Amino acid sequence: MLTTLFVLVSLVGCADPYGDAKKLDTIEAYEAFLAGSPGGADKLMAGSRLEELMVKRAIDSHAIADYDAALKRFPSTRKKKELQSGRANAAFALAEADGSTEAWKSFLAENAFADAPLKKRAKAMVDVAEFSAKVALSEPVVEPVNLGGDPKGAMDGWGIRTNVSNNSETALEYANIELQFLDANGAKLKAVSWPAAAQSAPGGMPMDEATMKPLAPGETRPWAYTSGELPEGWLEAKKVKVLLIAAKAVPATPAP
Repeated sequence: MLTTLFVLVSLVGCADPYGDAKKLDTIEAYEAFLAGSPGGADKLMAGSRLEELMVKRAIDSHAIADYDAALKRFPSTRKKKELQSGRANAAFALAEADGSTEAWKSFLAENAFADAPLKKRAKAMVDVAEFSAKVALSEPVVEPVNLGGDPKGAMDGWGIRTNVSNNSETALEYANIELQFLDANGAKLKAVSWPAAAQSAPGGMPMDEATMKPLAPGETRPWAYTSGELPEGWLEAKKVKVLLIAAKAVPATPAP
C-alpha cells in the first residue's frame, strides 16, 4: 500500500504520468497511474498492461493470492480459464499437503470452477481423510530389483514397498495407494497408484487373490511397486512418498 501511494505521488507531479508508469512497468506503477487517471487511451493501455502483468505474476508464482488478485481485478480476462485452472491446482496441492477433511471441503467450496476430475478426486479425499488417521503406511523401502523376479539376475529396476495397516474397526473393500516419485527438493515428478485392497484391478489387469480380500480391522498387508521406467531426475535422491488416496468400507449388512 505504501509503495503504491509513493508511486502515485511521484506520478502526479510528472508531465507524462503514463510515460513514467510505462518506464517503471510494474503492477504498482500502473495501479497508481490508473488511480489518478481521468480516462482516455492511456488509461486503456495501462489497464491492458496491468492485466498482462498480474496474469503473468500469478502464472509464474503459482500463489493463490496472486491468482485471486488477477481474477478479482480482471474477472473477464481472456486468461480466466488458465488462471482458474492454476488456482485450483495450487489449492489442491495445499489441501493434499494438509490432508484433513476440513482442507478438502474448503477446496471444494472455494474451487467450484475446478475441472471435473480434480473435483471428483477431492470428493474422494474427503472420505479418505476420515480413514487416513486409522490406515497407517509404513516408511517405504526403496531398493534395486530384478524385474523378472530372478534373485540371481541383474538389478534392472527399482522396487518400492510399504505395509498397509487398517487400525480402524471397519473392514475396507477398497483401499488405493498412491506412490509419488520426488526430486531432491521433495517436488512430485510422477505418481502411480495401485490398490492394497480391491475386488477388481484397474484397467482389467490381473489381481492376486490376497488383494481381492477386504482389508480387515487390525490387518497389515504388504504393498509393492516395481518398474524400470522412472522419471528423469529421480535417481539423484531416490525419494518417494506413499499415501492413501481412496478408501471404501465394506457395506454394512442390513439388520434382519
